[in-house]
Amino acid sequence: MSYRHQIAQFEKRSVLLFAALTLGTAGAAFAQSSATGAAGDQQIAAAFTQADKNGDKSLSMEEAKSMPAVSEQFTGIDANSDGKLSMQEFSTAMKR
Repeated sequence: MSYRHQIAQFEKRSVLLFAALTLGTAGAAFAQSSATGAAGDQQIAAAFTQADKNGDKSLSMEEAKSMPAVSEQFTGIDANSDGKLSMQEFSTAMKR
């Protein structure tokens, strides 16, 4: 095998390896983002349910105190200004 042939073979293998790594990384990132969406929704719902001590499917300012980040921004998260957070308001805020 000539030196030029060896270089050409090395370059072909390098390009194929780079392509495989790029596609593998892109595929893994896509799979993770898809899984994270569903898992993220479940975690958000679990956090909401845990904080909703009286089970009325909304969080009062008092209930939100168990989550300092939510409590500090309660009025900004409360989109309809009714003094409580619905699951939808909470979920929207958590996904920002």
